[in-house]
Amino acid sequence: MEVLSNFQYKKLFLPNITEKILANNADVQLYRLENYLKGILMPVIPYRTTFNFIIFVTNGHIKQYLENEEYDAEKGGVIFIKQGTITATLELSDDIEGFFLAYENSILSEQELPKHKTSIFFMNPFLTLDALTYGTITQLLLIMEQEFLLNNLDVNEVLITMLHLILVKMLHTDLDGTHKAATRSMELSLQFRDLLFKYHIEEKRVAFYADKLSVTENYLNKCVKNVTQKSPKQWINEIDINYSKALLHSSRDIAEIAYELNFHTASHFTQLFKRVAGITPKEYRQRFLNNKQYGEVMHDVL
Repeated sequence: MEVLSNFQYKKLFLPNITEKILANNADVQLYRLENYLKGILMPVIPYRTTFNFIIFVTNGHIKQYLENEEYDAEKGGVIFIKQGTITATLELSDDIEGFFLAYENSILSEQELPKHKTSIFFMNPFLTLDALTYGTITQLLLIMEQEFLLNNLDVNEVLITMLHLILVKMLHTDLDGTHKAATRSMELSLQFRDLLFKYHIEEKRVAFYADKLSVTENYLNKCVKNVTQKSPKQWINEIDINYSKALLHSSRDIAEIAYELNFHTASHFTQLFKRVAGITPKEYRQRFLNNKQYGEVMHDVL
């Protein structure tokens, strides 16, 4: 599965931008959804990014696949895709309007953002803004857009402050209340997740991650389960299966995919896949191919 940098992402999915914007590698970037995925056949192949991005919809709708869930956002909807998560755009209406805000994790070390960093990570991936918050965030995005134009795409303190305000407003919209103060368990769970994205193919033992984090396996189990309602082993299994789903969109042999994910046998991979996803890898691939063929037919008809 491809892990896309900001440059690679823009080159693939923002075909109408200028060479100057394409070459821009600033830690914060802002684009219009009106220029997003134009003329690109969907659904796109799932991918990961090295950066975080937030989709704000002001008109039309977008359907986004994100870590085994599908989210359909209309006006006032927000989809928050965190670095390293598996995602793909499934549908995009012709009248789509809004903003695409991207930022690197490094920017969270600026100003007041560190105290919110862990809480931001645990924020829900899909939010529906109330009218007041929608208006406030839209105005902040318009100010950011003007600042980018005035400052030749460079990031300054005003832009960082705008990003901070948008993230905090989103935190206060999160219905699960995940904007509460970060705890040691939350911080440890976030560190575990970061390690998981890096090592899950090679290492499937909870003890490995506990050792990396300098804690006992029992303590890691307790913290991760308390924060996420899932055990570390469940996280390891699910990230492997979610990753394999993207690989199953290709024509590669299932046994080859099992080998790439470091399973001892294809049958072990198939058993785990069925336990997590409810169907076999072969059945999942067939469903994907059927949906893709249906989408291509509907695209031709329309």
